[in-house]
Amino acid sequence: MNINYNPYSKEFWKDPWTIYKQLRDNDPVHCMEDFGGAWALSRFEDIWNAHLGSYKDYTSRFGTSPPPLLLGEDSGPGHVSIPTNDGQDHRDYRNTIAERYTQPSIAQMEKDIRKLTQEELKPALKTGKLDIHEVARRVSLFTIADMIGIDREVALKARHFIDIFYERDPNIVGATPKGQEAFGQCMGLMLEMAETWRKDVPPSPSHINTWVNKRVREDTFMTNEQIAGNTSMLIITGSDTVPFNTANLFFYLNQHPQQLEMIKKDFSLIPNAFEECVRFDHPTNILGRKLVKDLELHGKKMKKGDAVIYLYQSAGRDEREFKDPD
Repeated sequence: MNINYNPYSKEFWKDPWTIYKQLRDNDPVHCMEDFGGAWALSRFEDIWNAHLGSYKDYTSRFGTSPPPLLLGEDSGPGHVSIPTNDGQDHRDYRNTIAERYTQPSIAQMEKDIRKLTQEELKPALKTGKLDIHEVARRVSLFTIADMIGIDREVALKARHFIDIFYERDPNIVGATPKGQEAFGQCMGLMLEMAETWRKDVPPSPSHINTWVNKRVREDTFMTNEQIAGNTSMLIITGSDTVPFNTANLFFYLNQHPQQLEMIKKDFSLIPNAFEECVRFDHPTNILGRKLVKDLELHGKKMKKGDAVIYLYQSAGRDEREFKDPD
């Protein structure tokens, strides 16, 4: 079967689930000839194993998103964020803020997040209309901004640039010139802020305070470029995946009123419903890495330096892993 998988194709997005199933069943290691011979993994087990053996077989240093991996675009200062490090480097940089993301630490934030959510819901009480995605985005954006230690207005400005970067023109593959300019403006803003933070450090326990004052390892501090890259990375991830999945959850519950009624009667079901929604329609469609050595999988011989992308949405619907996944 000849399968034409192109993540930038309008035709693909009309019915991605059919293409994903065709890939899983017939071509689980798919060569994307239109993108320099990059490879796409579509089965759950293959993607799981790729993550388990990640730093032995793959590197994140060339980026983890489609623009650098498939289009060869430069990620700018965002290219020096925590996710673009491997092995011990990744662990060392991640550990600078890891303690803020433990369950006990997050639990301490619950009261503030509830209060913020209530404030964001007030306009809906007056109008009777509610944009779930927008409320979830503002709550998640302001929460991560507070954790980072930046003003919420600065976070909104950075998010505005990022939104422009994500705008697409059907006649252009990837970012538009306007989008690339906006991405540069976002990075420039973060670099400017990093220089300011060196002189006037936000109070602890903010991420900025940690990044400025704490050694990553002996004799190694984060550079301004790394602080800017990690700040922009957290603003993007902190205000993308949560609102997308929250909006998805309400969308699918509206299509399944019986399950919605179950949740109304028992709020303890919410965490599992949220996680199931991640599996059913993953908000992060694609990430990937490059191979650091030759690798053969399902009879396909991939070469050192090849880009390999992981189709998380496809993995979540893999019948080999999940019973009745659809």
